[in-house]
Amino acid sequence: MSEGSNAGLAYGDKDSSRSSNTPIQSKTSDGRSPQLLPPIGKAEIGFSGTPASLKSPTETKARFHAGCVPKQSIYMDWNSVRADKKKHSVKHSRQKKTKSLASFKDAEEQETISHYLNRNKDYLETYILESVPQDVVEKWLHMKMKNNAINVHPKLSYNRPSASHDHSRTTKQMFMDILKIYKEDPREHTVLWQLAKSVATSIGVETYRVYKLFPDHPTFVQHFVIDHTKLPQNQPVPSTLERSDPQQVELVLEVAKKGTSKRVSRFDDPLRFPETPLSLLKSCNSRNKQGNYILYQPIITKSGKTSYVLEMWRTKDRFKVIDEEISGHIVVWGSVALHYCKLYVDKKRERNMSDFLLDVVKAIFEEMVSLDQLIKRILEFAQRLVNADRASLFLVDYRNSELVSTVFDLKFEPGLDLDMEKKEIRMPINRGIAGHVALSGETMNIPDAYSDYRFNRDVDEATGYKTISILCMPIKVEGKVIGVVQMVNKRDDKYFGDDDEAAFEIFSTFFGLALHHARLYDRIMRKEQKYRVALEVLSYHNTCREYEVQAMLLDKEPLNVDFADFYLDPFRFDEFEKCKCIISMFRDLFDMTQFDITTLTRFTLTVKKNYRTVPYHNFDHGWTVAHAMYAILKSDVKERFDYNKRLALFVACLCHDLDHRGYTNKYMSETASPLAAMYTTSTLEHHHFNITVTILQQDGHNIFSHISSEDYKEILGFIRHCILATDLAAFFPNLDKIRELYRSDEAQFSWDDPSHRDLAMAISMTAADLSASAKPWEIQIKTVKVIFEEFYDQGDKERAAGRIPIPMMDRNKPEEQPASQVGFLSQICIPCYDMLYRILPNTKPMYAMATKNLNRWKARADKILFKQDSKKDNSKDSLEPKDGIGDDDDDVTVKNEGNKRVEIIRQESKTIIGEAQPKPVVWNDDEEFAVEQTFRSNIWKEIDGVTWIEEEGVLVASEATKKDDTV
Repeated sequence: MSEGSNAGLAYGDKDSSRSSNTPIQSKTSDGRSPQLLPPIGKAEIGFSGTPASLKSPTETKARFHAGCVPKQSIYMDWNSVRADKKKHSVKHSRQKKTKSLASFKDAEEQETISHYLNRNKDYLETYILESVPQDVVEKWLHMKMKNNAINVHPKLSYNRPSASHDHSRTTKQMFMDILKIYKEDPREHTVLWQLAKSVATSIGVETYRVYKLFPDHPTFVQHFVIDHTKLPQNQPVPSTLERSDPQQVELVLEVAKKGTSKRVSRFDDPLRFPETPLSLLKSCNSRNKQGNYILYQPIITKSGKTSYVLEMWRTKDRFKVIDEEISGHIVVWGSVALHYCKLYVDKKRERNMSDFLLDVVKAIFEEMVSLDQLIKRILEFAQRLVNADRASLFLVDYRNSELVSTVFDLKFEPGLDLDMEKKEIRMPINRGIAGHVALSGETMNIPDAYSDYRFNRDVDEATGYKTISILCMPIKVEGKVIGVVQMVNKRDDKYFGDDDEAAFEIFSTFFGLALHHARLYDRIMRKEQKYRVALEVLSYHNTCREYEVQAMLLDKEPLNVDFADFYLDPFRFDEFEKCKCIISMFRDLFDMTQFDITTLTRFTLTVKKNYRTVPYHNFDHGWTVAHAMYAILKSDVKERFDYNKRLALFVACLCHDLDHRGYTNKYMSETASPLAAMYTTSTLEHHHFNITVTILQQDGHNIFSHISSEDYKEILGFIRHCILATDLAAFFPNLDKIRELYRSDEAQFSWDDPSHRDLAMAISMTAADLSASAKPWEIQIKTVKVIFEEFYDQGDKERAAGRIPIPMMDRNKPEEQPASQVGFLSQICIPCYDMLYRILPNTKPMYAMATKNLNRWKARADKILFKQDSKKDNSKDSLEPKDGIGDDDDDVTVKNEGNKRVEIIRQESKTIIGEAQPKPVVWNDDEEFAVEQTFRSNIWKEIDGVTWIEEEGVLVASEATKKDDTV
C-alpha cells in the first residue's frame, strides 16, 4: 500500500475525521461547494493518474484531496457537472456520466478510496444527500438494481447488504403485482399483505408486522397473526387478528396519530423501544435474539385517518432516509389499490345487502301479524348479517323509563325454527351499555366488554356465558329511539369490525321501519277488535227486533193507497204504515221471486231504525223521497231505466240520508268532525252510503243475496252514484251538462248513451230529494216548518260557539223564510223539475206544483215586505233622538200576532227598504251559479243578478241589496 494510502487510513480514523470537519463548513473563495472529504494522504494521487504537481498547491488544497486532480471533479463538484454539460456535446456528456470506479488506472487507489468511504459512511450519506442531485441518485439506484438482479437472495436478510434489497423490481412492477393480487382475491387483507411484503422486500428487513387500528377506539390495536413455520416471503394471508399488548404499541399509536413514518433505534431510545418479537425472528431463521432498529410506516385512508401501520425490523443496520422514502412511495401506490379494493368490496357488500334486505322485507310481511314473531325473525337476520353468537332487542318504555325485552339472549342456531317462551325482562334505562345507547342514540362497538365500565357483568355471572365483544345500535323512527339491538360475540372473529357496523346501520333502518309498522299493525288489530265489539253493540241497538219483523209479516191489512200520486201526503201515515208502504211499493216495482220477503222486511225496519230523530232528515224524509222515486219510475211507462238502475234508484232514495246528524257539510268541516276528516267532499253523502253497505252486510239484511255477484257489484255502484248525487254541490255541474245537451234545436240527449243515463239518474235523485217543494201547499208548509227548525238548531250551536249564524239559520229572523224559499224554488227546484220534465215528460205534475208554490211564497214575501215598509213609513215622523241617541241607533220591539213572532225594526228611513229586501250570498263551497229564472213584482224587481247560497234545500241572501228608489 502506498504512502498516500497509509495516510488516508490514518486520516480515516474517527478522530481524524472529526478534526477535519471544521474547515469543511466554510466556503472557498471561488464559491464552490464547501463539502470536502477529509484528506486521504500526502501522496499526490489523482483519479486519472495526473500528478498533483501540475496544479498549484493552493488550488489543490482548496478543492480536493491530496492526489485528486480537477479533471475528475465531475464526481465531486456538481456545479462543475452542470457547467460541463453546457460546454460538451450530449454524446460526450453521456459517456462521462457512465464511468465507474474502473476508470481509475491504479486499482490500489480504488481500494484506498473504497476502504475510506466504507469507514466514513455517515459522511458519505450526508454528502450525497446535500450535494448530489436527485436525478443522479435515481440513476445510480437504477444501475444498482440492474447489477444486483441476478444476485438477489430469496431470504429477507440484511446480513448481506448486497442481497438485502430487491431493487430489481421497480415501484411500477410492485404496483402491478398488487393489482394482480387484487384481481385474484380482492379482499382488503389480501391486498394489504401483498403491500407489506413488497415494502419489506424493497428496503430489506428481517421481519415485519402489520397492525390494524380502530379510529373510534384510539387505544385498541390488533395485529395479524402469521404462521411462524414459514418464511416471510412465503407467508399466506393471515386469517385472524389478535389484540396487541397496549404497552408494546405506544410507538404504533404515536405514528398513527401523526400519520408520518418513524425510525427508532434501541440505542437512541431504549426506554420506549418495544420488545423484540422473537417468534418473528425465528420465522426467518435469524440467529439474533433481539432487533435493534424499527421503521414504522403508516397507511393512510382517503379520510386522512391511519387504518394500518407497518412495523419493520432490523437487527444490525439502521434504517436510512432512503428507506423511508422508498417505503413511503410504495405505500402511496398501495393505498390506491387498497382504496379501490375497498370500493369493490363495498359494492359487492351493497349487492349482497340488497339481496339480504329483500329477504328481510319478505320475512317482515310474512310475520307482520305477530309482533313477537317478527322480532325473533328480524333478530335472526341480524345475527346472520354480522355473524353474532347472541342477540337481544330492548324496546324503550319512556313512560316508565325502562328497557323492555321479550326476546333476550337469542342464541345463534342456523336452520332451526326458534320457538322461545315469551318472557318479559325490564331494566332501568340508565343501566348497562344498552341503556347508554338508548339515551345517547349513538352506536357502540366495544371490542372488550369487560374493559368498559358500563358493561353489566351480572348476566355473565348468572349464566356462565363469557361476553367478549358487543355491537349495540339504536333503532330510530323519525329521530326518536324506539329500541336497542345488541349483538354479542362475533363467531368468526373476536371483534365486530367497521364493515359489521356499516352493514348493521343499514339494516337497522329496515329494522326500525319493520318494528314501527309492526307496532302500528298491532295497535290497528287491537283497535279493530274494539271496533268489532263496538259494532256488535251498536248493531244490537240499531237492528230491528225479531218481533217487529214478525209483526210486520203477520199484518195482512191491505193498504188502499195510490202510490203513483205525486201529491200523496206523507203525514197521513205512521212509521209502521210507512214500512208497509215501502214493502208494497217494492213488490209492485220488482220481481219478488229474486227477493226474500223476510229479509226485505228486516232490511226496511233496520233502515228506519238507523235514521236519527232530527227534525227534518229523519225516516219520514227518507220515506217521502222513496215514494217520489216510485212515482217517477211508475210514470216512466217506457221503462227508460233498466231493471238494475230502477232497483238502485229506489233503494238509494230510501237510504240516502241514513244517520244524518241534522247539520250541513260546511258545519261538519268547521267543527272538525271525524266524518269531515274521513271525506274531503260530500261528507254526509259518503257516510250515508257506508251505513247502507253496513246494513246490507249484517246477517239477514242483504236483500241482494239472490242476485249474481256481477249484478250485485253493479247495483252497489249505482246506489253510490245516486246517493252522492243528492249533494246539491254536485247538482249544478250535472244540470249544466244536461242543459248543454238540450241547448241546440235538436236535443242531443240519448238514453243509449251511458253517460247520459247517469245524468238522468242524478237529476231524478235530486228531484225526488226536493219533492217536498212539489207537494200541495198544505204539505209544503208543514215541511218548511220542520226544515227551519233543524236549521235553527244548527244556528243555536253556532251562536253558542261564538259565531254569528247566517240569517236563514238565525232563530231571531223568521221573516227570512219566505225570501229564502223564493230563491230556493226559483233557482234550484224549478230548473230541476223543468229538466226532469224534458227527460221524463210524465213528471210534469211536479214542475207544475213547484211553480204554484213559488207564487205562493212570492206573495207571502211581498206581504211581509210591504207590511214592514208601511210600518216604517208610519213611524218615520215620530222617530226622535232620546237620551242623546242619534238617528243611527236601533230600537227593536217584539209583538205577538197569533202564532207568529214578528220583529219591528225602527231605523233610519234610508236603510229600511234595504233591510227588507233579499240579501245576496255565495253558494256553498264558494261555487257561484247563474240565475236561470227571475220573477218580478213591485217588490222583487231588484232580485236580478243576485247570487244565492244553498243550505240543505233553502236559498237565502247574505246581505241586503241596494236600495230600490222606486219602492
